[in-house]
Amino acid sequence: MRIVSLASGSSGNCTLIVSENARLLIDVGLSKRQILQRLEKLLGPRPRIDGILITHEHTDHISGLGQVARAFQCPIYASEGTAPLLEPALSSSEKLLAFTPNQIFQVRDLFIEPFPIPHDAAQPCGFAIAEESLFASFNARIAVATDLGVVTEEIRQRLSECDLVMLESNHDIEMLLNGWYPEDLKRRILSDVGHLSNEAAAQTLQYLAERGRLRTAVLMHLSKNNNRPKLALETVQRHLNGTEVAVAIAPRDRMSAIFTV
Repeated sequence: MRIVSLASGSSGNCTLIVSENARLLIDVGLSKRQILQRLEKLLGPRPRIDGILITHEHTDHISGLGQVARAFQCPIYASEGTAPLLEPALSSSEKLLAFTPNQIFQVRDLFIEPFPIPHDAAQPCGFAIAEESLFASFNARIAVATDLGVVTEEIRQRLSECDLVMLESNHDIEMLLNGWYPEDLKRRILSDVGHLSNEAAAQTLQYLAERGRLRTAVLMHLSKNNNRPKLALETVQRHLNGTEVAVAIAPRDRMSAIFTV
């Protein structure tokens, strides 16, 4: 599999997953024009997309949904609690398929396991994705878990089975507490249904490095106002010192590097 973040932050989120036979987008919080331009750089002219996975209904994850789904004529997959909230943004021509969290479904050669995440949305999910293989025990496996206030034991176990993890590292706690955000917004971000701090992300990745199969960590959804890429990277690398895990940042407004598992 090849994985690249097209953008990751409060201004828009979109991630591309490419296997031998499948091409998926996770979230479409950018405009149709932006997504097409970035996909053409990666996949060539007239790129094909086989499906769109939606983590939750917040605008920075779905603002381009209807136009993008119609452009690629591909189905949209969302949780049973999220799907009804997407309908106002769609016309009658898109194919919207509801999934049940924790139940695996398949798109071409990719097996997708949605799992619940704690966030202030209807029924938000992260995704663990494995590529079909004749050698099942050697399947590469990745996970995307952004917009979550806390990493539960269930989530940690899901992530421990993955070679690459794209994990939120939204804010530095001191920057947030000392910043200009209103107190109610600070409380929301710091809550168990808010966003993950650098320190919480670092502790989770340390666990995955020591007890799981983690080889690559991509830090996602960094706050423009309450974080810095260097600070997030240093916080995580300090916890991963002595491990062989590679750590990278997904930029807020442009494509990341291409990761391969």
